[in-house]
Amino acid sequence: MIDWTKPFLLGYVYRFDLQRIGLTNMEIEKLSDLDMLQIVNDMLRMYLQGDFWKHLENAVSGVLLNKED
Repeated sequence: MIDWTKPFLLGYVYRFDLQRIGLTNMEIEKLSDLDMLQIVNDMLRMYLQGDFWKHLENAVSGVLLNKED
């Protein structure tokens, strides 16, 4: 039986990622694990309000199309 409530991870955010957006090591070191969790939650909320559903639809369509072969 399929578990309809089983979550599948969408991605990760690492402190190294913060360097890619221009933060200094000093700025990054000020962020606690709780701060990082807040950042991820904010990103998820914004993504769900934006293009998440369209990206999900496109990804599912591609997988289903490959199953038809």
